[in-house]
Amino acid sequence: MFRNLGKLKFLDKNEKIKISLNDLKDGINFFDNFLIYRSNNSLKIYNRKCDHAGGKIISKDGSAICPIHMWKFNPSKGSYDNGVKKKEIKHFINKNFVEFTNTLSTPEIQKIKKKFDTKIRFLNHAFLKIYGENFSFSTDPWAIGPAFNTGWWLKNSTKIDWVDQLNSSNFIYISHNHPDHLHPLTLSKIKKNIPIVVPNFKTKSTEMFIKDLGFDNIQVLDFNYQYNLENTNLNISILKSGDFRDDSGIYFSNGEFTGLLSVDANMINFGRLPKVNFYGSSFAGGASGYPLMFDNYKIEEQMKISLKDKNFLKSKIYDRLKKMSPNYFMPYAGFFSEKLKRDKKILKYNKKNSIDDYLKFCEFNKIAVLNVLKNDVYKFKGIKLINKKNIDIKVTKDLRPEKYLEYYKKEFKKIDEKYIREYFLNSNFKDNLLLYICLTNDSFQSLNQNYLINFSKKKISFRKISKFTKSFLKKDPKLKKLVLKVRKESFLNTIYNKLPWEDLSIGFQCKVLRYPNLYNVNFWHHFTNIYTTSTNVRSITDCGSCESLNHFFDNQIHQNFN
Repeated sequence: MFRNLGKLKFLDKNEKIKISLNDLKDGINFFDNFLIYRSNNSLKIYNRKCDHAGGKIISKDGSAICPIHMWKFNPSKGSYDNGVKKKEIKHFINKNFVEFTNTLSTPEIQKIKKKFDTKIRFLNHAFLKIYGENFSFSTDPWAIGPAFNTGWWLKNSTKIDWVDQLNSSNFIYISHNHPDHLHPLTLSKIKKNIPIVVPNFKTKSTEMFIKDLGFDNIQVLDFNYQYNLENTNLNISILKSGDFRDDSGIYFSNGEFTGLLSVDANMINFGRLPKVNFYGSSFAGGASGYPLMFDNYKIEEQMKISLKDKNFLKSKIYDRLKKMSPNYFMPYAGFFSEKLKRDKKILKYNKKNSIDDYLKFCEFNKIAVLNVLKNDVYKFKGIKLINKKNIDIKVTKDLRPEKYLEYYKKEFKKIDEKYIREYFLNSNFKDNLLLYICLTNDSFQSLNQNYLINFSKKKISFRKISKFTKSFLKKDPKLKKLVLKVRKESFLNTIYNKLPWEDLSIGFQCKVLRYPNLYNVNFWHHFTNIYTTSTNVRSITDCGSCESLNHFFDNQIHQNFN
């Protein structure tokens, strides 16, 4: 189906950096794009981009800290306080100067020097369809129902022809395993033999999930290779996010037309950005339980952090647009809302960017914004936009959010403590961590179903406890503590259906308290990307699956609309 064209070509531009040793003090020395740590005659050099969300590491109280999520970097050890390593920049000493090279790399995909027609249609959120004269492919389809355990809902309804659009695609590209991109209910409506393109993540987190849904034509593509869809003009390359997460974007060409969809990926391709005519990216923000669901902060602090995150996302996209200088920018993958009554506080405080927030910047930089809320189809001849329109057809009938919640509460009513115990004991996760799980109602009030899991011992221990008190945080001072107050049906859905745990945090389904207040990369990575799907989890209980939700959905639609 795909012909491997070899590795992406990179055009490298080397910038020679030369700094006098006399200008370096002992400790941390900050420069515009890098920092140098000096200890006696030893030097360590790092870039100043945080390996988490891409913020710029600054000096605060004598330490190196990213101001976005307060990740603290220890240059003497070459790692952050939570254990994530940072790559050193190679250098050498020449007489009394330290010298190193800062390389700016620009990838360039193969393309045919002809002006073919390209059409891009927005269907919903991150769901696009891209057409050429002899191909079409779709991306990250979420068309109906909720995501993230009922925490996210599509802001607007999807037009009724979405199933036909998916089934007629040459392939569907899934960027990562978050349910607003890999959406089981949406995928359950399409034919199972359609080719699904996924990135070759080391954890296999996306392909395993899709295989578990019954798809049998999964195309796993390596990062930074370019592939031709056979007998077409389409070339594609999958680019990885530049952080530790399993996330990706797709870079493609159709004749002279080139495009990049970075979707949600942080520091796409590790900052090595291509020059493209068309760029599509998430834009809204608000796509995390941090900080509004974190009990380490008071509401005033949460609001300040939330505003900072919102503005930082905007500045990151501005920076990418400056570096790539595309002709066209499509803000997408941000059209979700918190619609349940129980989440009205999140809806009130979780402010997001709008498309209008990018208009002035793009106008100043001569970049045309493709506003999908006004027009959902854009047609190009070569690299020139020749037409835009809005398709005037009916939208899909969907259930009210409260109706879906009724299903989840009915389906995940029974607590199978034997299964929960086995789930954790078989997780094969080791860390100096105590995890407290407190099941709650809609308002995060305890249901007196509390569990303590100790991952620090040779053998994982699991026990039920009567209640959680903050005095637990002071016990075993050498161990980290993570307290999750989780809505009952959301926890059981995640456990019984082997879903990624980030579905809970991103979906505003759990209150988080951590001690010390550090992001535990190993825990969230393991339970989001490694210990997921039945490939890795031994299911020992009957549970609600996509099939039963599908049955509920179809019955309710029939009752309400026929």
